[in-house]
Amino acid sequence: MKKKLISMMLCAAIGLSFAGCGSTNDTTESSDKESQEPAEDDTVYELKMSYTIAGTETIAEVAQEMAASIEEKTDGHLILQNYPNGELANDTDALELAANGSNVITFGTPDFLAAYVPDLGILDGPYLFSDPSEFKKLETSDWFEEQKAALEDNGIKNLSMGWYFGPRHIIHNTEKEISTPDDLTDVRLRSASSTMRVAMLEAMGATVTQMAWTEVYSALNQGVMDGCEAPLSTMYNPKLYEVCSDISLTGHIEAIWSVNISKDFFDSLPEEYQQVLVEEVNAYAEKSIEAVQEEQETWQTTLEGEGVRFTEVDKDAFKEATNPAYDKVTDLTPGLYDTLDKIING
Repeated sequence: MKKKLISMMLCAAIGLSFAGCGSTNDTTESSDKESQEPAEDDTVYELKMSYTIAGTETIAEVAQEMAASIEEKTDGHLILQNYPNGELANDTDALELAANGSNVITFGTPDFLAAYVPDLGILDGPYLFSDPSEFKKLETSDWFEEQKAALEDNGIKNLSMGWYFGPRHIIHNTEKEISTPDDLTDVRLRSASSTMRVAMLEAMGATVTQMAWTEVYSALNQGVMDGCEAPLSTMYNPKLYEVCSDISLTGHIEAIWSVNISKDFFDSLPEEYQQVLVEEVNAYAEKSIEAVQEEQETWQTTLEGEGVRFTEVDKDAFKEATNPAYDKVTDLTPGLYDTLDKIING
């Protein structure tokens, strides 16, 4: 009840109630982010595209290209408005808005979906995927169809689990090389509010504090934290290199970006627009993999130009250290890791 009340308050605050802003056919004044007025008797459906990273990151730019393509293919009748940097809501609140029927399309890591379907939290687990091409094996499995159905029971329709955020590494300011889990003893690392992510970092040997991403730079600058983990592009855009001089190339997660929408809002769209949305989200998932992979070396070179030192790590040691994390997340179905391992590698 409390969560529903919070969601209703958020909807009221940002003008997102499903009944009031899912579509427009009047002549009210638009903000600079809203679409031009549709032709008379036409309906324009507006989706607010929410994510917490900078709009200049590679994957965010792919999402914006997708939005332009969808608008073109629907002759301007389905418009995705861009809200980067958590301008609309954080990951948790954006999913809650979607679950309660708001016209929001959310982009974020799948660990936040665990609040609705606990087993999806495993997709943010350490060394689960060795390559983003394996995302498709997961998406086409019977197991994932079951998870999608469970999400829909909670009001959320998953459009893709195959966007690529990039390999996650550790950036820190300890002024020492971190190449094995033993080097993380007494190192204070930030974690997202994810049971799996916390279990993984603790298994590495770090001291973990959960914190919103928007607070990370300040915490590192003030010495509250020694480091955090993220893809290279996400380290660069908030200028973490100003307060952290070292990156250890752990590659502990091949990170997924999950794309989700309100089931009620999706069902309200004309069938032809539903089809365009699904097709474009999945087509641009493939483009996200290509774009992010192409730019990994560029990001490393760019960060090196800012004075960051890169350290190769003993990945076998990190894999061995983090594997017990799967057993520490008690919400997961017993044997789930083995189930997914067979899907991905079988």
